[in-house]
Amino acid sequence: MSLRRIPGKNQEYFLISYDKKGREVPDADGSSASQAMLDALTAPGSAVTDVFVLSHGWQGDYDDAISQYDRWVGAADPDTADDGIRPFVVGLHWPSKAWSDRELRSAPSGLLGDDPEPAADGMTVDEAVDEYAATLGDDADTRAALAAVLTYASTVDPARDASAADALPTSVASAYRQLAGAAGAEPGDDPLLGGGWDPAVAFAGALTGPADDGLLGDGIFSKLREAILTPLRQLTFWHGKNQAREFGESGAADLVREIMRATPAKTRVHLMGHSFGTIVVSGAVRGPGARPAPPPRPVSSMLLVQGAVSLWAFAESAPAVFGGGRGYFADVVTPAFVSGPIVVTRSKWDYAVGKFYPLAVRLAGQYLLGDEPKYGGIGAFGAVGVSGSVELPALAPSARVDGPFTPHTLYNIDASGVIAHLDGAAGAHNDLAHPELSWLAWTMATARPAH
Repeated sequence: MSLRRIPGKNQEYFLISYDKKGREVPDADGSSASQAMLDALTAPGSAVTDVFVLSHGWQGDYDDAISQYDRWVGAADPDTADDGIRPFVVGLHWPSKAWSDRELRSAPSGLLGDDPEPAADGMTVDEAVDEYAATLGDDADTRAALAAVLTYASTVDPARDASAADALPTSVASAYRQLAGAAGAEPGDDPLLGGGWDPAVAFAGALTGPADDGLLGDGIFSKLREAILTPLRQLTFWHGKNQAREFGESGAADLVREIMRATPAKTRVHLMGHSFGTIVVSGAVRGPGARPAPPPRPVSSMLLVQGAVSLWAFAESAPAVFGGGRGYFADVVTPAFVSGPIVVTRSKWDYAVGKFYPLAVRLAGQYLLGDEPKYGGIGAFGAVGVSGSVELPALAPSARVDGPFTPHTLYNIDASGVIAHLDGAAGAHNDLAHPELSWLAWTMATARPAH
C-alpha cells in the first residue's frame, strides 16, 4: 500500500519503492505508488503548499524504511497553526541492505565433540555467499571470491580474540582484491569519497581501531572473525555509496522533477536525507551527468542528517591534497539548485560516520588538513570549503532552532546534544526520532527565498 498511516498518530506519508537500477517497483496489486502519490498531490482541493521528500540511508530494507519513516515523521509535532503550511510527505525506499544480522556458522572442525553449537539463526557459507553476492555481484568470479573469504572466516573460532600479530592469508587478501574490483573500490580517486582501498589496511584498522580511542565500546572488532569480515563489510559500504549516488541521480531525481512539473510554481519542495540518503537527495537535486542541469525550479530547503558523504563534497575548491577541483555536489549549493537553506547536522556520538566511514574510505588519521581529515563524513565534521557557510548554535535538548535562515546558504550544526543515544557499533548514527530535528526541518521550510 503506497499510503502509509502511522499507527497511533494522525500522520501519513506515501512510500515509493525502487529496485537496484532506480526503477520504481509496482505495489502488490500492480499499481504505481508514484502515480497514486501524484494523483493525491494534485487532487482538487488538496491545497498542498509544501512537499517533503525523505530518503533513508545504508542498511535499509523495506521494513527498515517503514520503521525509520514512522519514527521520523511521527516525531514531528510543530505548532503550525499560523505558518500557512499544508505539508505532503513522500518517503523513498531504495535497496540499501548490504547484509543481514545473522551470524556466520562455524565450519565443522572434524574433531568429535569439539564443534561449537551453531547459532539458532546462523547462516551457512553458501547462504552468506548468496547474501553478499546480491550486493556485490552474482557472477562466478565474485561468488568464488566470496566463498574464499567466508569459508576462511567460518574456520576461525568466533570466540577467539584478535591479535595485532594476526594477518590475512594471501589467498584471502587476493580474494578481497577481486571483490574490490566488483565493488568499484579499486585504488584511485573517487569523486565522492576519495582514496583507494586495501584489504590489509582495512583488516589492520579493524584490529587496532578500538585500541586507538575505544569509540566502538562493545568490542565488535576484538574478535578475529569480525576483523576478517570487516573488509567485506567495508566493500559493501563502498558499493552502497555508489548505489546511493546512482539512485539519487536517476529514480529520485526523476521523481523530484515529476513533483515539480505536476505542481504550481508556488509549491515548495524540501528534501531530507539520512546517512547515504544525504547522497540520494543531493543527487536528486544535482541530476545525472558531468554537467548537471538544475531542476525545473530550485528546491526550497535541504536537511542532511548525519551524512555519510565527504566533508569536501560541496566545496567550490577542495585543497590540493584532496585532488583539488570542485566537490562533486558543489552545484547543489548554488541558488539555481537550492534557493533556501541547507542544514548539515553532525554528532560526536555518530560512530558509523566518525569511525566506520573513514575506515571504509581508507583513512584513519593519515591525512589532516588543519583540524579536518582528508577523508571524513559531514555527519562527523560538517560540510567544509563552502563560501559563506554558517555555524549555527549547538542543538540542545528541547530547544528550537528558529533561524532566521538566509536564502541559499549552507549551515552546519552540532547536534551532539540531541543525536546522542548509543546503539551498538553505529553509536548514535540512527538516533533520528527527535522533535528538535522535526522542528528544525519545519523552520527551514518556513524560510522564504529572496525574490
